[in-house]
Amino acid sequence: MKITRIDVYQVSYKLLNHKYAWSRGQAVTSFVSSILKIFTDEGVNGFGEVCPLGSAYMDAYARGVPDGIREIGPLLIGQDPCQLNVINSIMDSAMTGHNYIKSPLDIACWDILGKAAGMPLSTLLGGRCRENYPLYRAISQGPAEEMAEDVTRFREEGYRRFQLKVGGDPDEDVHRIRAVLKVIQPGDTLVADANTGWLMHKAIRVVNALAGEQV
Repeated sequence: MKITRIDVYQVSYKLLNHKYAWSRGQAVTSFVSSILKIFTDEGVNGFGEVCPLGSAYMDAYARGVPDGIREIGPLLIGQDPCQLNVINSIMDSAMTGHNYIKSPLDIACWDILGKAAGMPLSTLLGGRCRENYPLYRAISQGPAEEMAEDVTRFREEGYRRFQLKVGGDPDEDVHRIRAVLKVIQPGDTLVADANTGWLMHKAIRVVNALAGEQV
């Protein structure tokens, strides 16, 4: 089996809640996703996708993914997509780092391998450890009351694990966390994520203020 063609598409996912905000005043209203399709000479095709959470959030530039794939992709034409180590070696030799650019190509090759083998990827990767996986919901940073309302709404949708985006003024963050603690229920999990927004002395203030709380 040989790779014959690679198509790349970009789409913009608009956020249902209009804005996703975290520490240091960072926020996004949409995410740019790159979706690609790898074609083979045997008609077994694979799909891959990468959707970085914004350049200020992680070391990845979403709009640059197609350009990176244009640089790497031609080197993969004629290669066997089922030889994953060979594929990744070629990509690493062609481009240092930028794993987010390589990831959709790797995913698409795994997709092809699973289809060619007639097996789910979970089996090829060692098997499923469980049938169901609980999801968590990230709560965009905002006024304390709005964050508490968001948690209440998402609980009604079935979520029981929540990640609060804090990392602002310590006193405001304590207020945010306490507001949410009032609406969560026994068995819920609450995590406060400052996204490097606190210096050590600020983190200590928050931890001390919330000593004994289930967060």
